[in-house]
Amino acid sequence: MKRALKWIRIGLEIVGAASLIFLAVVAILIFQQSRDRVNKAKPKDVFFILNSGGIPTNQELKIIASYESSKTFTGDHLDYYCIELPKFGDLNLAEDKWHDGPETNPIYTEALKEGVNEAHQENSCFPSPEEANSKAMKIMFGDVVVNGLHPIVADITLYDPKNRKLYYVSYKN
Repeated sequence: MKRALKWIRIGLEIVGAASLIFLAVVAILIFQQSRDRVNKAKPKDVFFILNSGGIPTNQELKIIASYESSKTFTGDHLDYYCIELPKFGDLNLAEDKWHDGPETNPIYTEALKEGVNEAHQENSCFPSPEEANSKAMKIMFGDVVVNGLHPIVADITLYDPKNRKLYYVSYKN
């Protein structure tokens, strides 16, 4: 009987120790996710933007500024990148994705204004909402999710051909 109780006690100690280790790992993961990443992006981190827009990735791009907010349990976030781009590529290959500004769809216009305004307030590398929705920009919308007629999620990429700058903003409110 004593021997059985000893094994039960050892088993419970092992389960308790494993539980503490598991909780510590979860806490560390949550803590790592709760930090904003400011100007930490590397070129490989922005290849998804170039790929989605049909822009060549085999070039020497320069990330001027980046911001990746911590993610909440509901997914609320603000991420943006300002990128200097030596070459944009052949627009004929991606003409179904890109269009010249200004945007005329009211829902897309609101999404553009909201996302760009938040990014512009965080960093002046990002154009103002007026500049972003002008003839000077090429615009590509990834996802836009609306609640009623109000955009709550958007992924937007802008290209300024004159300054050879690519801007990307993603947000969820």
